This record gives sequence, C-alpha cells and structure tokens, in this order.
Amino acid sequence: MSDEKEGDELVRKLAELAKKKESEPPPELTSEVVINLAGMTPLQYAQQLAREAKKYKTPVKLLEKAVEAVKVEQESEKLLEPHWEVIPAEEAVDAASLFAKIEARILQHVAMPKQLAFVCALWTGQSWIHEHATYSPILYVTSAERDSGKTTIMGIIGFLVRRSLSSVGISAAALYRSIEKWHPTFVIDEADEAFVDNPELRQVINSGWTRGQGVVRCDPDTNEPRKFSTFCPKAIASKGKKAPDTILSRAIFITQKRRTKAERVAHFSHVDDGGFQRLRSQLARWAADNGAVLGSAQPAMPEGFLNRLASNWQLMFAIADSFGEGKRAREAARQIAGGTDLISAGVELLQDLKAMFNASTLDYLTSKAIIASLIADPEKRWAEWNRGKPITEKGVAGLLHEYQIISRDVGPEDRRVKGYRKADFADAWNRYEPPEKESTPSDPDNLPRSRAEPCNDSIFAENSAAQDELAAREKFDGFSSEINALRGCAGKNAEIAPSSKFSADLDLDADFDDGLGALRRCAHCGRPGAEIWNFDGRAVPLHDICQQPWADKEGV
Repeated sequence: MSDEKEGDELVRKLAELAKKKESEPPPELTSEVVINLAGMTPLQYAQQLAREAKKYKTPVKLLEKAVEAVKVEQESEKLLEPHWEVIPAEEAVDAASLFAKIEARILQHVAMPKQLAFVCALWTGQSWIHEHATYSPILYVTSAERDSGKTTIMGIIGFLVRRSLSSVGISAAALYRSIEKWHPTFVIDEADEAFVDNPELRQVINSGWTRGQGVVRCDPDTNEPRKFSTFCPKAIASKGKKAPDTILSRAIFITQKRRTKAERVAHFSHVDDGGFQRLRSQLARWAADNGAVLGSAQPAMPEGFLNRLASNWQLMFAIADSFGEGKRAREAARQIAGGTDLISAGVELLQDLKAMFNASTLDYLTSKAIIASLIADPEKRWAEWNRGKPITEKGVAGLLHEYQIISRDVGPEDRRVKGYRKADFADAWNRYEPPEKESTPSDPDNLPRSRAEPCNDSIFAENSAAQDELAAREKFDGFSSEINALRGCAGKNAEIAPSSKFSADLDLDADFDDGLGALRRCAHCGRPGAEIWNFDGRAVPLHDICQQPWADKEGV
C-alpha cells in the first residue's frame, strides 16, 4: 500500500473515531466540577471555562451562571460578624432563668422600667425562633430627646439576637437583598428620617410583617422579575415616631427617657463579651428545643387585643406563658398598647364626632358646627390639617367617605343645611372605636419602676407625711374575721365606717379584681395605681388619700 493510500486510511479511521466519540453521551457535569471552577483564580477560571464547557457539552453562559450561583451560596455561608457563630449549649436551658438573665443584662446598662426590659428580652427570644413565626412585629425604640439610652439598648440587643446586622439607616434595596443573603435580625439605629419621603422603604418594611410576603424586583443579573423576601426581625430606634401609621401599627414601642442622676447604670462599651456569648449559646439551645411548639401556640389575648395588635404580641405571649410569666407579659402589653397613640386621622375624627353627638341633644350635626368644634382645640391635628391650614368641610367629607358616611340635608324643614346624622355613624363606631376607651391604660412613658405613686393633688399635700404613716390596713371591730377592709386616711373624718353589707368572708382582692392592677385609675383623681375599696357593696377604685374626698363628694 502506497503512502498516499495509508494516509487516506488513517484520516478515515480518525474521522470514524471522532464521529463515534461525538455520538457518545458527554460525561456528567457534577457539582464538584462547578465548585472547582468557583474556587479558581480569575486567570485560571478564564482559561478553564471554555474547556470545561466543551468537555461537558454545556453552553458557556449556562456554566457561568452555575458557577456564579455557587459563589453566591458560598458567600452567604460566610459569617459577616464574629458573633454570628453560635454553638448551642449542650444542656437543656431553663427558660425562666434565661430570660431573667437577659432582662438583668439590659437593666445593667440602661435606666428603664423593668416591664420594658422584660419585653425587650421576649422580643430577643422571638428573633431566635423567627423561622416558626407567622408575624414579625418591629421593636421600635423611641424617645422624646437624645441621650435617652436608645443606642445602648440597640447595642445590647445587637449582641443578643440571632445574626444581628447593625446599621445606621438603610435603603430598601439593601434591606431586602441582605435578608435574601443572610437572613439576619436588623438592628437599625438613628432612623429619625428614614421613612420621610421614602415610599419604597415603607413598602419593604410593611411587607416584612407577615411570613410569605415580599417585594417583586428585577434581578440585576438576569433582568427577570422575581420575589425577594422581606420577612425578618427588625429593631428600629429613632427620636420620635416619624413613620407612617402603617409601620407604627406593626410595632411594639419601647419609649425611653433620659436617666436622672439618681439612676445608676454600668457603662456599656459596645463590645461582645463572655456574658453575651453564654446567653446566645443558651438562646440557640432554647430555640432548637422549643421553637416549633411555640410557633404553633395560640395564646390567650387580653381583652381588647384584636387583629394586628393581637398578632404583634402572639409569639411573645406564647414565650412568656411557657415559663410562667404570661400575666406579666400581658400587663406590659396593655401598658404599651394603652400609651401608644396610633389611631389614624379617620378614627380620630370618628371619636371626636362621637363626643360631639354625646354632648348634643340632637340626632344630627351640621357641617359648620363640626368644623367649628374640630378647629377649636389648637393642639389637635384639625387646626393645622393641610399645610398649616384648618380642616374644611370637604376635608371632613373626604375622611368620612372611607367609612361610607356621607353628608345629608339636616335640620328643620325651613332651614335645611349640610350635615351628618348620628344613625349613620353606628356601624363605623362599632367597628373602629378603640376597645376599652373608657379605661385608658397608663402611658408607657410613666410605667412604674416600682409601685405606682399615689395622687399628689395640692389640696392633699399637707397630709402626705401622716398618710405614709397611716398607710397600713386598719382593722375594724365590726368584722369578726378582722378583714382589713379599709386603709386609714389622715384628716378629721379619717374613719370611714365599713359597710354593713360587706361580707366578713369576702376576699376583696379576689372578688372585686378587675384585672387592671397598677393600671386601675382612681374614681376621684383619675390617676393610675388605685386599689379597690368596698362602699355599701360597691367596688370603688381609690387611692388611700382619695377615699375621704370621694366619700364626701358622693355622700357616702
């Protein structure tokens, strides 16, 4: 065979081998191959990418996307902060002891009511079982003035919650991308102006209150729309409450005051320490052991806690119930909710109109009379409703239209004018009037650090020294069981005879308890901290020094 023929035969065989090789299925593109590419230097990656794509018969762009996805996953697994690395405690954790320690650590550095520190501790625990939560209330730390301990609280919380990501302000895009990447607990300080003229951030914050919600944005890599989750724990601190009511209604407020010279606290250095590390370790173990059960719990709600207010507190009530502090948690919740003015302009208008109707003998109000009454109080929003100008009849009509209440011709037949009928408000009042309006709980700004102070009206000031001494319960001869029925009260008529209708075996605290505790307001002075006293079988909330003035006024 000639050389020419031998060459042709060799070419033919090579072509057959190439054809046979092409017909064979390519080797499997495994994750190891992609991970190996992701770990190369930029130069190595540029040299090897095309070879691997050809070898595995995969489009280069598709292989590039797979490598990028691995890089993103690897990056997300990197711990952004050293305190994110937590090893759960080996032994089971006593929840009561754990949350008491968290509360004590907060109070070590911050002058604040114990009830508020307790709420911060519960919210901290909630961040560790957030994967089991349905709702994610914002912990909103606020104060009237600077230097009130907000930054200190945020710093302490930052070392206690799960995967805290601390920031001074934040943009909407940074928020949802961080959630996507790290699933953190946001601790955002100095958010005074964050929500002003920032509708996108408001949308992201609002959507993050409920599990499963998010925002749809275009992926910058693919330019395709997709959903970004916004569900994560968020703690926000700001001076004042410069946020829309849609955000405020999703929040639990911790209202701080500047501490006095008499209030001693330890300096907080904003440095992680062994104490924080032990608490995080115990929280991780507690969450692993209890998270699923607590997440499915349906705790009882205090009276008046409905809809979003109830949802805000649901998981924290469940946590507190689990270690026997449910009653304390509900008392704190009532105090915070009662002292937080979150009603919308529409609901406030409904309340003001109800007060006007109650003060009138007519079943209608004219629009002119309504406007005159609304703008008469310069401290209410109506006096400067629209850019410093008072609200108008059109403004009132616009607000009431949302409740399907419209103006009509009212008044005598010969003098009909525009106005509103009382009957048209019945449904709106029933649905939107805040519950227990007649028993407004105390302002959280004035939460008692110990027992509530008695009233200190000036007319009683001269008796204060004697009252302190006579504060012990007196025994009365008319009671064979020597029940401590009434307390002594200084003054000429200190003796208030016990009622003959008062049962000797009646437990006053049990039988007459209205559940308000320190929130109970005095029937005489209207201030909280009153106790229940029996007058002719009538349970009357009064302070010690208010008994006699009230009895004189009522003719008892």
